[in-house]
Amino acid sequence: MAITGSDFERLVKPFFKKIFEEMGFLVIQVRKQDSGSQNGFDISVLFLDDDEQEREFFIECKYYTTAQLDWADIFNKQLQLEASSHNPTAFIALSPLRDLSNIDHNIQSKVTRQFKYPVDFWTPDKEIEKLFALDTDVYKKVFDKTTCDISFDRETEIKRIKAIVNNLIQKKEALRFADIISIQETDSNPIEDPKLKTTLDEKLNSVLSVEDEHRIRYHRLRANYKVFVDGLSDLNPSLRSNILNWESNLRLKADRLTNNFNIDDTYTPSKFFHDFFHEAEKEILTFYKDFELKGDKEKFLHGVVFELAAQCPLDWRKNGTV
Repeated sequence: MAITGSDFERLVKPFFKKIFEEMGFLVIQVRKQDSGSQNGFDISVLFLDDDEQEREFFIECKYYTTAQLDWADIFNKQLQLEASSHNPTAFIALSPLRDLSNIDHNIQSKVTRQFKYPVDFWTPDKEIEKLFALDTDVYKKVFDKTTCDISFDRETEIKRIKAIVNNLIQKKEALRFADIISIQETDSNPIEDPKLKTTLDEKLNSVLSVEDEHRIRYHRLRANYKVFVDGLSDLNPSLRSNILNWESNLRLKADRLTNNFNIDDTYTPSKFFHDFFHEAEKEILTFYKDFELKGDKEKFLHGVVFELAAQCPLDWRKNGTV
């Protein structure tokens, strides 16, 4: 016999307590929202993560048996949650029977960055049946079946769900600092072709002496910048993509500046060096403003300038003479 949406919520509450505990988390509280509340969720799971940090997942339950589940309905719940006094670690739209339709990925991405918590859709296309099959009684009620015929390894499934949970926690941490550029001093070096360092040295030869103490510092600023950008691959791919796109645009400016060597015999690599820094500095202010970024402008500026010097085949050395 098919259950109702309210029945589903009542099943989900003890189910998630059991599963989160089996994943090894200390569950502090699993709470069901009062009927008619406009806080944007049905169930919340408050727990301690593997680092004993308090986390809270908010779950919106959608037990649709026939009607289409439109993304706009879930988006409205996100707005309600954001307007509440809660501080979500993650928001999950739980729909065991219907996938979402009409998803506006652009808007979803923008509000995720603005609200600073990740959103995940646990729907049939995300193997949701395996999750509920961890409790055969719950599975049979949710999917209105007399048996549970799904074959899987329980330990592997628990690990899979925990990996998803931990990934959402990591995304939350990344979103907390999504608008902050923080380039740390590090002993690590980027994984790259060694020729890039050689190319940067060749460029620096045209503006600095071999003994100049700034050379090592410039290499370190570039390395710190590269390690920072590489580290965004998993934590904040959107910011990484924006930075790399900005790098590309700045490379075009460098290309245009090199034309000065062809039209002005008095133009020197030293002049190019300072002109390019000036152009990059103007561009970085616009970049920070456009994406509402904060922090480490000087490290970012020096890092990207020397990264472009290392990777760019453009001749701004004028045969190595100043």
